[in-house]
Parts: sequence; C-alpha cells; structure tokens
Amino acid sequence: MPSPEKSDVIKNVLKTLISISSRKTDLPYAIMSIEELIKKLELKYHFLKLVQINNDVYNEEITDFINVMSDINTVSSTEVVQALHAIIDTTNRQLGSNAGHFFIKEIRNKLSDDYLSVMKDMGIDLGLMQLESEISRLEKDLAERKKYP
Repeated sequence: MPSPEKSDVIKNVLKTLISISSRKTDLPYAIMSIEELIKKLELKYHFLKLVQINNDVYNEEITDFINVMSDINTVSSTEVVQALHAIIDTTNRQLGSNAGHFFIKEIRNKLSDDYLSVMKDMGIDLGLMQLESEISRLEKDLAERKKYP
C-alpha cells in the first residue's frame, strides 16, 4: 500500500481533531473552530487556502466536511509540518481544560499507523508534542502556586 499523501494526512488530522473536539464540545462548534483556525493560519501558511471546510452540519447530503485539494501535495514538508503543528497546538490550547490532559495522545491513538509514520517522517512527533503540552501545563500550575503561597 502506498504511503498517504500530504493531502490525506492533513485531511485525516483535521477529521481527527474535529472528532475529538466534538466529543468535548459539540460538532458544529468543533467544525466552526477548525474552520476559523484554518482561515487565521492562511495568513502565514498560504497553502491552507487549499483546505475547504463545509460547516453545514445540518445538511444530510454532506458526508465529508473536509476537502483538501491535491495541489497541497506540492507544498514542502517543512511548511506542512509547521502548519499541522500550529493547528494541533492551537486546537489543544483553545479547548483548554476541555481538551483533557492527553488530547494529543488521543490524536495519536485515533490516527492509523500509516499516517503516524508519514507524519513522523515529515517531522511531526506527537509524543514530543504531548510532552511539550504537559510541561507547559506544569509550568502554568507552578506559576499559579507561586502567586498564592
């Protein structure tokens, strides 16, 4: 089986983020949040214009909310990695305590090994991202405790 393309990786990461987020909020909010995030990040990562999110969750004819055009496969892996890292990290931070302690680990558990392998080859290490997230939370907790001895 051939390795997934960048467009497939992006689409599956976004679908996974929406799936996990919708369990912690609701589906319309999760889709809208990802759509808004993609639009914000388009300013820095112009290729994200090739990602279309249909937020019409009440239209029964729509079975797939995310469309990633194949032209995105020509974008450098470095740019795709930076954008995916920003999308995952920002989603994690936006959900805050609703995301749960192991939000990134959930992403890693939901994605297939093929996608995880391609992501790792591209330079996205979800294990490292989880560790960074935990350290950030610990730093916040310590800062709060120092405020109120």
